[in-house]
Amino acid sequence: MILSGDNISPENSERISTILDVIMSYARLDFSRKTFISGNGDSIDALCAGVNMLGEELESSTLSLREKEQLLKEIHHRVKNNLQIVSSLLNLQSENIKDPAYLNMIVASRNRINSMALVHEMLYASRDLTKIEIGEYIKRLSNNIYLSLSKPDASIHFVYNIEKSYYFEIDKMIPLGLIINEVITNSMKYAFPDNKGSIGIGISDSDGTTTLLISDSGVGFPKGFNLEKDSNLGLQLIKMLTEQLSGKLNINFEGGTSYNIAF
Repeated sequence: MILSGDNISPENSERISTILDVIMSYARLDFSRKTFISGNGDSIDALCAGVNMLGEELESSTLSLREKEQLLKEIHHRVKNNLQIVSSLLNLQSENIKDPAYLNMIVASRNRINSMALVHEMLYASRDLTKIEIGEYIKRLSNNIYLSLSKPDASIHFVYNIEKSYYFEIDKMIPLGLIINEVITNSMKYAFPDNKGSIGIGISDSDGTTTLLISDSGVGFPKGFNLEKDSNLGLQLIKMLTEQLSGKLNINFEGGTSYNIAF
């Protein structure tokens, strides 16, 4: 065999080295190079032909994948834009509403839509179109909610306890985003009558279970509050979305309010 043993000629050794260089360029997604086929009909020519065919196939597959990725990015971009249009329409509508209860409902709906739009916005900007890092998402979402709901004299700050990066796919990010939105919204609206306090948000994992913990330093729920009977729409959504994640929800009313969601 020409390709084995110690009988490889300097010319063939150089040809083999060139073939390896071409294969390495394919690994870097550079398909511009081709191997030289001498026309001798030897095994190295056969190898060169095989490498060239491999390069053409990889180039075709890569272009197809890039087209699909671009299409998926465009989908996320359009979904985000459409959600933001709906949010803007709700915002315009809220300017003419005098009824506080109706206004609160509009603002809450707008923030829920924004929490979903943020998922698509981050996916569109991400190199990985399948999942996003939830730590950055939490910080951006909490800041958006604060700007939406805080009063001029508010002094409420967020404390983040996210020690590493956690990545979730869209089927988990949407319900997680909505849960975080509802919990922070409840705290902003009810926990701080003097507009001062803190909201802590943390994520941890252990033995395959991820835990989202959100707590506030506020006044807590009123005495006699029954979670099953007295829940508002926000609490009902939190319970429903936790079930969607196949998770477990625990709410503690002592020393403020804390929500523990394990999934």
